[in-house]
Amino acid sequence: MDQEEHYRPVIALTGASGHIGQYLMTELQKNYHIIALSGRADLHKDTEHVTWRACDFFSYDDVEEALRGADYAIYISQFMYSSAKLTQGRSEDMDAILAGHFARAAQRNKMKKIIYICTLAPAEIDNKDRSRHLRGRLEVEQILTSSGVPTVTFWIEPFGGPSTSPYSVKDVAKNLIKSDVRSVQRLCLPEGKNAKWILHYYTEWLSRITKPFLRITRSEDQIVRILPRAIKVPMLELTYDQTKSSSSHALYRITGGILVNRREVHKGRLEFLQLPNSRECIVGIHDYVPSLPWFIYKYSQAAIHLWVMKAFDLHLKQLEPQAENWNPRDLPDPNKKN
Repeated sequence: MDQEEHYRPVIALTGASGHIGQYLMTELQKNYHIIALSGRADLHKDTEHVTWRACDFFSYDDVEEALRGADYAIYISQFMYSSAKLTQGRSEDMDAILAGHFARAAQRNKMKKIIYICTLAPAEIDNKDRSRHLRGRLEVEQILTSSGVPTVTFWIEPFGGPSTSPYSVKDVAKNLIKSDVRSVQRLCLPEGKNAKWILHYYTEWLSRITKPFLRITRSEDQIVRILPRAIKVPMLELTYDQTKSSSSHALYRITGGILVNRREVHKGRLEFLQLPNSRECIVGIHDYVPSLPWFIYKYSQAAIHLWVMKAFDLHLKQLEPQAENWNPRDLPDPNKKN
């Protein structure tokens, strides 16, 4: 088992002592390491995959230190109020302070994502208080989003409340962290070719070897679509980023397709980087979030991608001279009739 298999992403969990926090901790520690944040961490013992940290959430310094080392953060609404002997102020104002500290600390710690778990007001609360409750929750969401850290919100019912929410705590645990993909390989360029050439040539070569099953088109605006035969919906859509590409570094943005999870914050890209003074080129898929369930993706789409890249590397080493003269315009334009 390689180092990547051993690594567990780290999640900072607020409200770890509460009902929601306890449930999430039980489920998530199966695959992640949890930093459990609490004002009374001394009442709990660390375990193999859970580390407790004391934190006064009204102190920005405390929050910044508490989030250190975490990849993701889970922010549960109304997770902590002041332990002061006298507290004056409206709950939504205190929520805003807590969210502001958390947003700044998450940005400072370069978090990959904030998951905001927001409880709905119970049905028995009158309309006026429900509206105030909703405004406060939306304000917290806005504050967290303003951090610049990708933020996803789940609206759930409190434990024991009526099931009018689209999510339950169990749903959140199952869908909380959608793993992204990074896959990197090294290729050898043909003599005289560069990263921009190989990026375009790769899609043409892929079109030829998958011809019985797939069709690959390139539009005039440099969008490549990979489609199953006789189906109009693309599996993947790649958009060439001309502004970010050069002879030594060429980039496709993964911009659509049924194999892309569009519910997640998505910055997927396929890039080719030619090493300085070398014919070697690094090709990488970064920040791609698949739509397939993780187990299925890992043993199907991911495995196929590795096989394809090995075959492409072998092809480049045996490349015939006439293939070196290939032009990106050779891919069919989907707007033109055959």
